[in-house]
Amino acid sequence: MSYPNALANTEIPLFVELYDFISYSEALYLTSYYRPITYGNRTYTPATMERTQIERAQGEARTLTISFAVKENASLKFLNYNIPQIRVVLRRYFPSQNLAAVLFVGEVKAVGVQGNVVTVSVEDILAVKKLKVPRFFYANYCNHTLFDAGCGLLKEQWRVQAQVEEINNRQALKSYIFASYPNGYFTYGYVEYRRHYRLITKHEGGTIYLHAPFDTPITNPVWVYPGCDKTPQTCRNKFNNFQNFLGFPYMPTRNPTIWGV
Repeated sequence: MSYPNALANTEIPLFVELYDFISYSEALYLTSYYRPITYGNRTYTPATMERTQIERAQGEARTLTISFAVKENASLKFLNYNIPQIRVVLRRYFPSQNLAAVLFVGEVKAVGVQGNVVTVSVEDILAVKKLKVPRFFYANYCNHTLFDAGCGLLKEQWRVQAQVEEINNRQALKSYIFASYPNGYFTYGYVEYRRHYRLITKHEGGTIYLHAPFDTPITNPVWVYPGCDKTPQTCRNKFNNFQNFLGFPYMPTRNPTIWGV
């Protein structure tokens, strides 16, 4: 049975929605159905889902806001740090016919995490026509992201294992290991625990502060990754990686054509 025929079926078969969240290294498949669904060789995990209507202002790309909570993986690994391009595909699925149709394809533009609820703002994939090309810009700061292919550093060589000795308000982790590094060393880095990740918003002394708590109690050592503020000084002095720095620190801040040298 075709998708139009399924819609026209007088019995109005039950339909649910399937959500694909895909980045260059991660994928998460969720459904609003009460049980797991296998479709297209993918298994969709049941989750509490809420979304807005697909909206479009005149002359603008279509947008969609999705909120979800998953008991076992409430915060996506690829949503919790250094947000890369994340593709979102929304399908309407008829379980009785094993039939689905794509309603929306877009890319994540913003992410929010509150408790165990993740909210993503998605813009229509057609908005890619508005992207600036090339994707690298003349700027004082580096165009690369720490540990990506352009940066060239291997995160496994820079991570630090630490036993958490104390946790305050679920978001402040203390360890003597953190105190052995200069203040700010781990700021803008992230913590890995059981394949879940949290952004480090501040590192001071023996304490690091997370943007959101982990969903499960921390009972084992964690992996902690340093952060990078993308300045040439940090690239050279902290990571000894200035040969891969893709920024222009000596670019004049005033236009010499207008204001002179």
